Amino acid sequence: MKINYREPYWIKFEWDVKEHTDNQFVTNYNKHTNNEFVDFFHNKSFVISCNFKIEKEYKKDEISMVYGKPGKPMGLTYNASNGICAFEYWVTNKGNDEFKYFHVKNVGFEDVENGVTITIIKKKNMLFAYKNFKEVNKMEIEGDFVEDYKIPELFLGCASPQAWEEKHRYFCEVDYNFFTMVKNLSNIEEVKLIHNSENEKLINSNYYSNILCLYNFKTINNIGIVYDDSKNTNFLERVPNEFIL
Repeated sequence: MKINYREPYWIKFEWDVKEHTDNQFVTNYNKHTNNEFVDFFHNKSFVISCNFKIEKEYKKDEISMVYGKPGKPMGLTYNASNGICAFEYWVTNKGNDEFKYFHVKNVGFEDVENGVTITIIKKKNMLFAYKNFKEVNKMEIEGDFVEDYKIPELFLGCASPQAWEEKHRYFCEVDYNFFTMVKNLSNIEEVKLIHNSENEKLINSNYYSNILCLYNFKTINNIGIVYDDSKNTNFLERVPNEFIL
């Protein structure tokens, strides 16, 4: 599914569809903020994994975010001038906020333009980066993720659509094939299974309940809401225009 430039999507709400016999009838009025996402980055271990492409002709800022969180920006960046991807974030270390840059090595223009799977795993105080399920880098976190990240929303196609400084919005046109967030998991082989397994195998796995959201972008309703293929109903929706500067 292609996300257009300056038309990001967000993961923020859990949708209540108990009273609906057909999920096509979900509306703007039966959802609430999901606090599972508030503490996600402060778990001892987590996974964010996605398959995406940004073709050469796609519109994008010089540095854009495939996905990101606002505040002191955090997320997977793509530098259109050199083809480099990185996971950028801020930590609080000994009372000071520090910027950190975690290079996803061996990823370049050709990978991003044709489609690549990038996985970021946190395990205790370490971060690991994977390209197509092969480890390409690791780094010690050296602090705690800043409190800015204790908010529910995570954006696909930007970092912060309401950032006062335009350069901190990090918009891009991006084509997604897969995206998932998993808490309390750090095994790349299990992440690979999440990408490749049919629903029945996932349901019977011992980590199924830890999958907060899973989108293969195959089920989208009449108002553009992307259904969650995990056990949850954390549907993905386009950010309303009033939240975009």
